[in-house]
Amino acid sequence: MSTTEKKRALWVPRHPEETNAARFVRYVNKRHSIQLKTYHDLHRWSVAADSLQHFWRDAYSFLELAPPGTKQIGNMLESENTNSVPLFPPPRFFPSDTLNIAEFLLRNGKADNVAIHFVREGVAGIEKVTWQELRSRTRVVYDAMVSSGVGVGDVVASVISNSVDAMVICLASLSIGALWSSASCELGPVAVVDRFAQVKPKIVFADDGYVYAGKVTNLDARIRQWAQELGESGGRLSDVVIIPYCSLATDVSKIYKGCSWDSFVGRGKGRELAFEYLPFSHPAFILYSSGTGAALKVKTDMILQHDTREVDVVFQYTTTAWVMWLLNFINISSGASMLLYDGSPFHPKPTTLLELSEEVGALCITDVFSVTIFGTSPRYLSELRSRAIVPREQFDLSKLRLVTSTGAVLSEDVFNWFYETGFPPTAQLVSMSGGTDIAGCFVGGTPLLPVYAGEIQVKALGMAVDILDAARDAVVSVEHLGQAGELVCTKPFPSQPLAFWGTGGPGKYKSSYFERFGPHVWYQGDFIQMEMDTGGLIMLGRSDGVLNPSGVRFGSAEIYAVTETLPEIDDSICVGQKRQGDADERVLLFVKMKQGQSNSSKLETTLKQAIRARYSPRHVPSYIFEIADIPYTINGKKCEINIKQIVSGQKTAVSGTVANPASLKLYERFLHLPADNKPARAPKSKI
Repeated sequence: MSTTEKKRALWVPRHPEETNAARFVRYVNKRHSIQLKTYHDLHRWSVAADSLQHFWRDAYSFLELAPPGTKQIGNMLESENTNSVPLFPPPRFFPSDTLNIAEFLLRNGKADNVAIHFVREGVAGIEKVTWQELRSRTRVVYDAMVSSGVGVGDVVASVISNSVDAMVICLASLSIGALWSSASCELGPVAVVDRFAQVKPKIVFADDGYVYAGKVTNLDARIRQWAQELGESGGRLSDVVIIPYCSLATDVSKIYKGCSWDSFVGRGKGRELAFEYLPFSHPAFILYSSGTGAALKVKTDMILQHDTREVDVVFQYTTTAWVMWLLNFINISSGASMLLYDGSPFHPKPTTLLELSEEVGALCITDVFSVTIFGTSPRYLSELRSRAIVPREQFDLSKLRLVTSTGAVLSEDVFNWFYETGFPPTAQLVSMSGGTDIAGCFVGGTPLLPVYAGEIQVKALGMAVDILDAARDAVVSVEHLGQAGELVCTKPFPSQPLAFWGTGGPGKYKSSYFERFGPHVWYQGDFIQMEMDTGGLIMLGRSDGVLNPSGVRFGSAEIYAVTETLPEIDDSICVGQKRQGDADERVLLFVKMKQGQSNSSKLETTLKQAIRARYSPRHVPSYIFEIADIPYTINGKKCEINIKQIVSGQKTAVSGTVANPASLKLYERFLHLPADNKPARAPKSKI
């Protein structure tokens, strides 16, 4: 694109004055006698040294988080000068305020209105849970927990599906002041023990099975294994409560501290649901993440940033294994109702989620006829595109107002497909990026500005995001130059983790985020760039996965933007290789071909030419190899770092969250490639 050519907007705001962000601008203008007009005005004010505290206090008040009867919200921090407050050690937010998240989430829903529509793969029908039923079910579990000795600061854990039960147990735990930690059912026993042995839960709840892609998996043997190992790890485990799933029968007598669901709830004494009000910074969630500040951050992101409204039907596809479940849990109070789905997004058909969106919306009390906010991932959208599915022709998505995408980089080509072919052009596509560590977004969308292909629209409100020189350890911003660099945050924010759990936690916390640039700069480990013409942001991948051949730094996302355009390629993964003795790093690209296709020399030539034309000769991979499988985490993220370490001869720690760990062995044979860049075939595999 020439420097004079103006980039075309794919979506432009309609009626921006009706959005929550516009309402909030009017609110703060009146409250502080100021004249903010644009989103960028609002963002600058939200992170300025003399108004950052005003922003978070105003958001707290505007979003009505405080308990009923609270007349005044205290200072965000003890110090008024946010420039002098380091992010490490983590500051305590709103030190004079108390809050209970469960009370806040259950506060306003009308008794007979549907709070949750729940659908489980393989189970006919849609379960409709009203607000009154949700409160009643929470009360029963709360009562049993109190009778079981659960108190403030205890840990309640679960190995559970994305279900109403998970929501209810979490609400009951938080009402008491206990900490919540969850894992998804597909995690193996070793991964469950690795996770929960650290936090020593008092009670663990577990589904005794799960369904995915038409297959029912009985978890009885896995539960016996991890329960016994947890019990032997020296914790405080008093109960492993088994939740019957799809009528599976489990003999709880063979499980360490095993207890049936009926026996557990039978411990209740008829107590009324009560809420323990605790300091704002009291820990609530262990995601190996944040405390009660997560509620303020999530609500700010979803309501002020992404314009969730009281009439919306929200559908976020997720599992209980990662931060999106927490975000979805808190968002139960953001719209009119939500849809929970437990199962494969592609079974029995690749359009299952879209069919549910249309069907469930028709049952809601509002005037919408489909889900209005749909949360998904780049991988899901790319899969629809590759299968030539045209959602807007097959389903009534006319009421769909917002589609959010996170978990990976959303390419220009998927943006263009979304608007040209895939979804209604009136829907706003929001790409966002944050992390489990902050329970929210660093960068995301806004209904006040246009959407451009391949770009994240804006920095999130209240987040002092900057882009620092990736080649230096000094705090040198390159944002205004349009150069790629390290994503950082330079001011405190309320969803910052309170601590890392266990022995050595403070040191691990510091080394993870503050070792490179110091205690006043949160280093996220993401590679990012600002577009000078639009002000949008381009995510280029993880910093530790950044490709650096001959000193030219670029992200794997740039290579994927090309591979996604070739119909023969099903998937790809791109990593750098620099072994001991190598003078320079080189780029290896692995492609998984679609069924019936092969990685021919013609395809390699086409791919290399496309990469060279789109970027530069330095971006062209040294080698392109066909591979049978690509490793992903259970959250849908490519395991680039593991492969980079394998092909570079480094030790790699394989997490229990890798969905297909056996695939990593496929890459071991690429360690001994020739040292030069002469064409080479992949070494023969013994696998």
